[in-house]
Amino acid sequence: MDYLGRTREPLAIKNMNIPQTNHALRESDIPLLAQVQEKLLVQQVTIPDWRETDPSIQRRFRAQVRQVLMRQVNPVDLEDTTQRLSDALSGIGLLQPFLREEAVEEVYVRGQEVAVERGGQIERLGNLAPETYWENLIRRVSERSGQRLTPRHPAVMVDLPGGQRFTGMLPPLMDAPAINIRLFGKITDSALRDLGAFEQYQPQVSGGLDDILDVNLQTAVSLIPEESDQGSPERFLAWLAAAQAGNILIAGEFSSGKTTLLNAISQYIPADVPVAVLETFRELQLADHLYQMRAIAPSENRPGEEPLATMDWVLNVIYTRANPGAIILGEIVSRGEAMQFLKAANLGRRAYATIHGSDVRSALGRLEQLALGDQPELGLTAVRQMVTAGVDIVVHMGRVRHADGVHRFVADISRLQGLAENGQYRLTQLYSGWEAQPVDPITEAWKTL
Repeated sequence: MDYLGRTREPLAIKNMNIPQTNHALRESDIPLLAQVQEKLLVQQVTIPDWRETDPSIQRRFRAQVRQVLMRQVNPVDLEDTTQRLSDALSGIGLLQPFLREEAVEEVYVRGQEVAVERGGQIERLGNLAPETYWENLIRRVSERSGQRLTPRHPAVMVDLPGGQRFTGMLPPLMDAPAINIRLFGKITDSALRDLGAFEQYQPQVSGGLDDILDVNLQTAVSLIPEESDQGSPERFLAWLAAAQAGNILIAGEFSSGKTTLLNAISQYIPADVPVAVLETFRELQLADHLYQMRAIAPSENRPGEEPLATMDWVLNVIYTRANPGAIILGEIVSRGEAMQFLKAANLGRRAYATIHGSDVRSALGRLEQLALGDQPELGLTAVRQMVTAGVDIVVHMGRVRHADGVHRFVADISRLQGLAENGQYRLTQLYSGWEAQPVDPITEAWKTL
C-alpha cells in the first residue's frame, strides 16, 4: 500500500535544464581514449596527474596527444578531440575544467550522471562518460596519491593542489562510482555582507516546522499537488520531505509498513537535493534519485578480520565530505546504527530512519537505549539531548489483525519538542489514525467471559 497516494515523478526532475557542455566524451571518443593511452604508454609519455600545475607541461602533453590522433581523426575535429581527450586523461580528467570556474562550489558524479553546484543550486550536466571512466579516474587518483584501494575499503580522499577536496568511492561500498569535489571559495567580509550573511533571517512559510504549528494539520501544504484532503497525514509527510522541513523517525512493530512508508516518502525529496543512503543490509527500495549515493557497510568490524569500511567511517568521513542534503538510514536494530542515526540527524541536514517500537515513546526509548549501549560514557542526559536535537517528527505505524487479515496504517504522528523539567520527552500529537481510543483486547475478552 502506498501511504502517500499516487506514485509520481520526483519534484523538478523533468524541469531541470541540462546545459550543453564541451566536457562530455562522445561515443566515438571511448575507443580512441584507450588507443591513445596505449600509444602514450609505449612512447613512455608521462601523463600529468592532479598535482601538476605547470602550464607548459600541460601544453606539451596536449601536443603529444594531438600527434597520436593526427592519423585517426578528421583534421576539422582534431583540436576539439585533442582537448577532450587531453582533459580526460590528465589531472582529474573531465572534471578538471570545473576547478577553473570560480562560481562552482561542488562537483558531483553519481554513476554516469554529473552535476555542479553554483550559488547553492545544482545544475545537471548529464552523462559525460561511462561508469568505467569514472572508476578508472578514482583508481588513478588513488594510485597517484599513494592511497590503497581494496574491495573492503574502496574509497579515496585527497586534497588537490588548489585546495579542493576530492572524495571518490567505488563498488562494492557503493552501487556505482561516486565522486564529490568540494571547492572552497575565497569570500571577503564585504562579499558576505552583499549576500546578506550578517542580516537577521526572516523566516518564510514553507521554511520549517514552526510554519505548521496547527495541530489539526490544516496548514500542512499547498506545495504538494495531491488529490487528498488538506489536513491528511500523507500531505503532511509529503510536505516534510518536499520542503526538507524536519527529521523523521518511523516506528512500529515487525511488518507494520515502516520501510514501505519510508520508501514512499523518499519520492518527495526534491530532485536537486543530493541523497545519501546508509544501510547494513540492502532493504530500502527508494525512489530513483539523480544524485543518490548508497553505501552498504557493517556497524562494526569483527575481531580478527581485515577491517571494512564501517557505517561510522562512511558517515563521518565520506558523507560529511559528500555534502548530502538528506541522509537515509535503514532500520535501526543495533547499537551502532542508533548512534549513526543520531550523528546523521545532528549534522544540520535532513535524516530519516525506521525503528521498532510499540508506540512513539517506546520507539524513542529504544533509540536512546541502543545509543547508550554503543557509547555508555555519554550518559542518559546527553543521549536524550542528541535525540531531541536530531528528531523532529516520529511516525508510528499501527498493525492490527482482524478477520480479513492485517490492517497497516499511520496510527500516530507526533512532534518532539525538547525535554520536560522531569527529563522526559515533550511530545505534541499532530495526528491520530484511530477513529476512537484503541481497544484493549484483554479488557474486551474479560467482558465476554
